[in-house]
Amino acid sequence: MAIKDDHYVVDFQFIDDFRCVRPLSEAVRSPHFDEIDSAESLRKEQQLRSDLNALFREAGWEGDGEINCIFVAPCFLGCVDGWSTPVYHVKQSNNGTSWLAIPKDMKLSMPEGMLVER
Repeated sequence: MAIKDDHYVVDFQFIDDFRCVRPLSEAVRSPHFDEIDSAESLRKEQQLRSDLNALFREAGWEGDGEINCIFVAPCFLGCVDGWSTPVYHVKQSNNGTSWLAIPKDMKLSMPEGMLVER
């Protein structure tokens, strides 16, 4: 399934604390089994980056900034499998808008007035 089929994008004003932001490479490999920077994980990362680039641009992102991910711990999602779920993030350089690609089955509460007005 393509990422565009199972994620939706919101633009958010704004995320400036990057302690929770991780490199996109961490979203495509198992933290316990995959080698860091293996040829397969690099291929997966390039494909994911390309898919996210298209998804974010379709939502209005201008194409600047680096695409990364934020892992949401299972305890915040009511999951019992022990695995975190990635939310993909890019911060637009020219105006600070953060764009988030969120799995469609993940329900998040966003503060009123923080989503960008269109």
